[in-house]
Amino acid sequence: MDFSKHASSFGAAADLYDRIRPRYPLEALRWALGEAPRRIVDLGAGTGILTRQLRELGHDVIAVEPDDEMRRQIDGDARAGSATAIPVEAESLDAVTAGQAYHWFAGEPAHTEIARVLKPGGWFIPIWNVRDESVPWVAELSDVFDGHRARTAIDERTLTPDQFGPLFSTAELQLFRWSTPHTVDSLVDLIKSRSYYLVSDADARAALEARVRELAVRTLGDQQTFALPYVTYAYRSSKL
Repeated sequence: MDFSKHASSFGAAADLYDRIRPRYPLEALRWALGEAPRRIVDLGAGTGILTRQLRELGHDVIAVEPDDEMRRQIDGDARAGSATAIPVEAESLDAVTAGQAYHWFAGEPAHTEIARVLKPGGWFIPIWNVRDESVPWVAELSDVFDGHRARTAIDERTLTPDQFGPLFSTAELQLFRWSTPHTVDSLVDLIKSRSYYLVSDADARAALEARVRELAVRTLGDQQTFALPYVTYAYRSSKL
C-alpha cells in the first residue's frame, strides 16, 4: 500500500466524508475526558467530526489537520499541521485527541511531539469507530472494505498498553457498543469515503460499489433502513 497516497486521499471527498462517517458515542468522550472543560487539540481532525462533538460538550478545541480541503470543512480554530508538527505552544494542552487518525501518525516522532504540547498529566486519547465484525454480515462487509489489502501496521483493536512510548503512562482502553442507521445507498456512500476507493480507478470503484450493494441486498433483504453496529475503541494515556 502507498501509505502517503492513501493518507492524502480524503480531501477529494471531504463533503461526503463529513456527511457519511459516523460520529462518536458521547459516553466514550465523557469517559475519556470527564465533565470539566478542557483545552484540546483534535489531531488529524479531518473535517471536524470529533472537533464539533468536543466543542458541543464545552471543550476549547483547536483542530489540526494537514489536508486543506478537509480543514475547510471545520468552523472555528482550525490550523494546518500534523502529528509531528503541532502548531501550539509547549505544555499548553489538557488533552490531544485523534479520531480515526492515529494509524496515520509517524510513530515515535509523533509521540514526542504530542508529549511536547501536553501539560504534565495531560491525556493522549486516540479513538476509533470499528464495525462490529462479530455480526456475520458485518464481517463479510469488512472483507469487501478491507479484504483487498492488509490492515495498516497499527491495528486499533490490538494496541499494546505501552503503545505510546516512555513519555506516556500505560494506556487504558474502554469499549462502547452502539449502532448507526443506514440504507443500501448510504452504505455504498460509506465505501466511497474510504482511502482505497478514493485512490482506485473507475473500474475498481464500480466493482466495490457493486459488491457492497449486492451484499446489502442479499443479507438484509428489503429492509429500507438497518443498523450498522460499531464498537468504539477509546484509549487514554497520560503524559508522565
